[in-house]
Amino acid sequence: MNNPTRRVPKRLTVSLDEESLKLIEKLQGKHKTSKADVVRRAVHFYNEFDRVGIPLQTLLAYIDFLAKGEHTICDVDHWKCLFEEIGEGSKKFWDEVYRIGEMHRDEYADKGLKSVGDILGYVEKTNWYRLSIDSENSFTLILTVPQSRRFVRTFFEGLFRPLQNVDITDTYGKIRINIR
Repeated sequence: MNNPTRRVPKRLTVSLDEESLKLIEKLQGKHKTSKADVVRRAVHFYNEFDRVGIPLQTLLAYIDFLAKGEHTICDVDHWKCLFEEIGEGSKKFWDEVYRIGEMHRDEYADKGLKSVGDILGYVEKTNWYRLSIDSENSFTLILTVPQSRRFVRTFFEGLFRPLQNVDITDTYGKIRINIR
């Protein structure tokens, strides 16, 4: 006897290129399931991804920042409180921020981020600033928290130190980075 509550699957025929078919077969083997199940999961995943509305490159940057436990999430109000407390800070603190910028240079190069614009776009995902691309060689960082100005500037001074053609200037709530 047929179960009236059981849904009958609908058939769909699709044409796939070789690469897509290989990916489905790879996932099928990995998850020990059918091709149809892989496609169903992919459709549901894509729907959730589309619903969230965050660009893929941004999500990948978030994963890169957070997955290895090398970065933390900090509420913007906490970020502001930290810089209000630090105030002028010590020479040791600012030297360390600069040194950390230098260390990140190699990390970003290993990720394939070589141009100033690519690095600024990637670091923008930390929410320290919003990036405004004024031209191919001119960028404005609009700070999320104006009190972080010296921190962000010092970090990028360390990061871009070997690039003699990069000028970094700042005002209260913005940092300008120009390539000569």
